[in-house]
Amino acid sequence: MPNYIINQCLTNNEYIISAATTLIEGEIIRFIVVEDPFCGTVMSETESPVTLGSNYDATYTDCCECLNDNVESLNFKFIQCGTENEINIEAFNFCDQFGSPTTGLTYEIQFTSETPFCATFEGLSESGETNYSYVSGPFLICDECGEDLPRSANTENFICVPDCEFTGSTAVTPPHPVWTDGYGTEVTQLNMIVLGGPNGLNG
Repeated sequence: MPNYIINQCLTNNEYIISAATTLIEGEIIRFIVVEDPFCGTVMSETESPVTLGSNYDATYTDCCECLNDNVESLNFKFIQCGTENEINIEAFNFCDQFGSPTTGLTYEIQFTSETPFCATFEGLSESGETNYSYVSGPFLICDECGEDLPRSANTENFICVPDCEFTGSTAVTPPHPVWTDGYGTEVTQLNMIVLGGPNGLNG
């Protein structure tokens, strides 16, 4: 019976389990350690001995589905950066937008249309609020959160302009239009050029 290295959902802890069936790398499974169920990703087959009492139980499409099958209501607990505020979020929207978070990493999240904030994932909670959405991340620490590069779409376009002092032309980066997506995040349209106006090519 083959043994497999499993990376646990939420914590990234590694377990070695046995399975009476062939598991596929990248597959999400539920596994039992002694009597407790856990969810994880199959990493690879191994000849190392199993973690005490660990074995395969069931297969799922993703970590969120597996976690949801093992608790009455799946909710995520975050601690807001710079405070001790506990933020409990109903997991459905977060899972739908991002997947399952990882313990100890920081995420930028938003409640309805309010200003986004950064919070560190702590684990599961018994209850959670809806109307939260994922903005960006994950980040290793709170200080990195919110300092993501601006979001952009398509490939950067440059233009060549005549050089009056020298022969030939010079490539310059033109101003690009910026639009706001459905989550209130600004996106720079890199394959377009702003014409006219105070910020355009003719401004």
